[in-house]
Amino acid sequence: MDYLRLPVWERFGKKLRERLDRPRYAGFFTEADAAERGMRLATGNVGKELCLYWLVDETDGIIADAKFQALGPIGLIAACDAASEMALRKSYDQASRFSADLLERHLRETKEERAIPAEWAAHFNRVIEAIDLAVQQCLDIPFAAVYEETPIEEDFGEIPGGLPGWDEFPEEKKLSILDQVIDHEIRPYIELDAGGVKVLGIRDNGEVRISYEGACTTCHASTGSTLSAIQKILRARVHPSLTVIPEL
Repeated sequence: MDYLRLPVWERFGKKLRERLDRPRYAGFFTEADAAERGMRLATGNVGKELCLYWLVDETDGIIADAKFQALGPIGLIAACDAASEMALRKSYDQASRFSADLLERHLRETKEERAIPAEWAAHFNRVIEAIDLAVQQCLDIPFAAVYEETPIEEDFGEIPGGLPGWDEFPEEKKLSILDQVIDHEIRPYIELDAGGVKVLGIRDNGEVRISYEGACTTCHASTGSTLSAIQKILRARVHPSLTVIPEL
């Protein structure tokens, strides 16, 4: 069946339908709420139809709670709800690196299928604008430069046996595929922690050599949880025999 010919509501997966029917983070905070919890209230107000509310810990810049108010299309509501959920327990500095594409991926049922119609893209950009405004109200709050764990999701749908013909591909093609997977599914999350990752090469035994950049070079998670997540993603998307080796 042609996806684009379906009525809009029928294009959504179960997860997104539930979120639209009962938004998890709809509401607001007042200055009194912030004072009661010993937090700073930061808001991102875009026009009359959208406002994000954060309660930010002034000792470390962590967003302890988030809500939103939105009047308008359901695409705007979905984007606000996703942004509020993603902001929780992250620093305002991490939230400043959110993108419309990252919000959309957060709403997907699977990695391959978009969660929203293309015509909703403008709503996600407006939410990013609101996040930027909230961030500006927090710039004097200190935050940790290195984080405990880069937020790479642990939901991987595996390709049985790996990509067809993988073993016969020339090295240049293998490196191109690896870099595409990393660019799509790994870099956006690592960049939330001001880090980066680069593919250096691949050996005949399936060892993928990578190097870290930015904050990842000094973060212990680069040899622990982050490294494990990168390897799981590459094994799921490319081939189960791959092993990721960081050059530190």
